Amino acid sequence: MWQELTQWEEKNNAVVFMVITTEEVRDSLQYYNAFCKDSEKEEYGYICDIDDVSERIVLGAIKYAYNTIKFDYGITYEHITEVCYEYIVDSLQTKGLARGQIYDSETKTFESVKSFLARIGEKNAS
Repeated sequence: MWQELTQWEEKNNAVVFMVITTEEVRDSLQYYNAFCKDSEKEEYGYICDIDDVSERIVLGAIKYAYNTIKFDYGITYEHITEVCYEYIVDSLQTKGLARGQIYDSETKTFESVKSFLARIGEKNAS
């Protein structure tokens, strides 16, 4: 990626001063209340581990930040991270892990994703 980006900069007489990947956003958000394992109590707002959030939602957060941040006021990585955090938490609370359901074919019942992840812990879901 960096080689292609460098070639693009040279070809277009441009300088890209910020590249944000989903991996970097995940790394930055892992200590925020909604994703910090140390604040698993509901009162602190813990939802899930950031690594359990889908790639689609994290990428959607980056695109949302890109499309909504006002460039006139300056852009910082911290501001982008805050916008991504708000987007991801909102997504999870309205349609994601906090409300999602998994069907258990053995018990013929539905279980919330949050309960499922708490129950299996670090084990694989297989």
